[in-house]
Amino acid sequence: MSALDWAALRVLIVDDNAFFRQVVRTVLSAAGVTEILEAGTSEEALDRFWAEDLIDLVLLDYVMKPQDGLAVTRMMRDEAHSHNPTVPIIMVSGHLNPAEVRIALDAGVHAVVGKPISARELLRVVKRTMTEPVPFVRTEGDFGPDHRRPARAPQTDQTGGEASPQAETGIVSDAREE
Repeated sequence: MSALDWAALRVLIVDDNAFFRQVVRTVLSAAGVTEILEAGTSEEALDRFWAEDLIDLVLLDYVMKPQDGLAVTRMMRDEAHSHNPTVPIIMVSGHLNPAEVRIALDAGVHAVVGKPISARELLRVVKRTMTEPVPFVRTEGDFGPDHRRPARAPQTDQTGGEASPQAETGIVSDAREE
């Protein structure tokens, strides 16, 4: 994993809750990020995104108005209209059931982090997103990060025999494994 120059990041925080934006701003500032932009609505987010030449990372709320975070993600990913369709997007949400996480990943986000937010988890996911880029894939009507996992060698148990694969349980904050 390469080092992350936190001071070089330009981050857009999008959430309709001003207190939550301040919490995220504080966490990012403590990590060394100095250029932090904020938006309180989806319209303001898109205006900021399209007005800025370079945003390195978007932290985006799932539930917003007038459009939700999924719609905003799709607009940012629209190659015909976006100047930065590959910008890393991390969705922040209190809605973390497996179906909604999959929908968010399919919409084009790199990762999903749950609310209430943990500073450690947020910084871990930001660092991984920014230092371990994934290729983008294009499918019919969609464009976004490739969340397919590489095949892994079978794990072995203590006796040297093959262990049964572990089923995924619970919610993962990122589609890629550690």
